[in-house]
Amino acid sequence: MLFPATPHPAMSLLLLTVLSSLMLHDVEAWSAGVKYAVNCPDRCSVDRCGDAQRCTRTVLDDCGCCQVCAAGRNEHCYRTVSGMHGVKCGPGLFCEFYKDEDDYGDEYGICKDCPYGTYGVECRKTCSCKGGICDRETGACLTLTFFAKIASKLKTGPQTGEFVLSDKLLSNYIISH
Repeated sequence: MLFPATPHPAMSLLLLTVLSSLMLHDVEAWSAGVKYAVNCPDRCSVDRCGDAQRCTRTVLDDCGCCQVCAAGRNEHCYRTVSGMHGVKCGPGLFCEFYKDEDDYGDEYGICKDCPYGTYGVECRKTCSCKGGICDRETGACLTLTFFAKIASKLKTGPQTGEFVLSDKLLSNYIISH
C-alpha cells in the first residue's frame, strides 16, 4: 500500500502548516490591493524601475515597487509590472480594459472616472461623505453650492404642494401668464 488509510499525525500537521502559510501569503497580497502582478520581486529594487521623470504624474506599479506614469481621463492605460514601463491611471480614475490585447499581447484600456462613492488610485477607497459625494482623487467631502442654493430657494406652495423657487419668481410667473 502506497499511502496508509490514516495519515500520521505529524504529516497532517505539516500539511496543514504548509497550506495555511500559502493561504496567508495570498491573503496578504490581495489585502494590499494587488489585483494583477506577475513576476513581482520579493524585495523592491530601484535598479529595476524605469525612468518616470518625464511624467507629469506618477503612481506605484502593481507590485508597489516602482513609480510609473499616471494616465489622465480618456488616455490609454496598461496593466503594469515591477520594473516595466507601463501606464496606470492616476488617482480618481480606473482602467476600463478592452477585451482585445495590443500587438505585444498586453491588456490595455482607457482611464475612466471613479464610480460614484469611490475615490483614489484605481478607485479602491470608499467615500464616507454625506451622500457619497467626495473628491475622486483625495476623498475630501464636497459641498455642491449650486444645489445648496437651489434647495434654500425651494418652497412648498400653500395649497397645491408644488415647489416654487421664490415668491418673487412665482408672482412674475403669474403676471406674465
